[in-house]
Amino acid sequence: MADTSAARRQELGRLGESAAADHLQALGFELLGRNVRVGRHEADLVMRDPDGLTVVVVEVKTRSSGAAWPEERIDKSKRRSLSVIALTLEQRSRSPVRIDAASVTIEDGCSPRVRHFRDAVQG
Repeated sequence: MADTSAARRQELGRLGESAAADHLQALGFELLGRNVRVGRHEADLVMRDPDGLTVVVVEVKTRSSGAAWPEERIDKSKRRSLSVIALTLEQRSRSPVRIDAASVTIEDGCSPRVRHFRDAVQG
């Protein structure tokens, strides 16, 4: 029997990533990749800033209610992981890279609410 709560969390995460990508694209960001892996590290989204130069690693945190702040769940281990990805992308692309966060709240019957935090993690 499949763990339905895990399946619901995965679906919520996918919806949050899509909402964040759509929101950032509407602001002029270009989507370069989803679920980008560097070794054992993974970034939810990799985008190009509207400046046309900066590569942006985006950590997306999604909740089904507004009771908690999703962005507060970026722990020390995840910050280290995002920093490894950013450094690797900076070396590969020879472009500046920064780490942003997107907080998505998806409540029943409502459109997703997305908040974007620029430079959320200092590499």
